[in-house]
Amino acid sequence: QLGYKPKILTMGRGMLFPSDAEALGDDLAWGITTEVWWTPYHPYKCSYTGITPKELCDAYEEENNRQWNAVLGYKHAGIELVIDVLQRAQSLDKEKIREAIIETDLVTIVGPVSYNEENYCETPVVGGQWVKDEDGPWNWKIEIVENTHYPEIEKTSELLFPIP
Repeated sequence: QLGYKPKILTMGRGMLFPSDAEALGDDLAWGITTEVWWTPYHPYKCSYTGITPKELCDAYEEENNRQWNAVLGYKHAGIELVIDVLQRAQSLDKEKIREAIIETDLVTIVGPVSYNEENYCETPVVGGQWVKDEDGPWNWKIEIVENTHYPEIEKTSELLFPIP
C-alpha cells in the first residue's frame, strides 16, 4: 500500500527448500537470498563410497522424480557418521560408542565433522539466491552467491542485485 519495494530480501529457514520457492507462487521467490546448508556443488565426498553431492542428487532425482534438497546431504552424512562411529567403537557398548562419537574427525558429504568441547560441530554454510531454473527440469534452483567463510565451496553465480 505504501509502495515499499525492497532491493533485496534475505530469509533464513523460510527459504531453504525448492518447495518454499514454489509455495510463494508466481515469480515471488526470484532473487530471495538465504543460507545454504548443502548443494550438489559442494566439494566433499561420501567418506565410505566416494559418491559426490552431484551424483547423490542426480540419483535421488532420477529415483524419486523430485528435486534434491539440503536435508538429503545431511541424512546421508548421518549414515556416514553411524558407520564411522561403529567401526571405531568396535562394540555396541554405550561408553565405547560415546567415546567414538567424541573422537569423531571425519569429512562427510556435507563437510568436516568434528565435535568441540561443547559437543557440537559446525558444518559449512554459504549464501544462496533463488532463481528460475531456465535450463533444468525444475522451476527453481539455488545459486551459491557468497562463500567468504568457505571458499572451497565455489560460487555458482554472482549476486543478482537489485532484483529486477
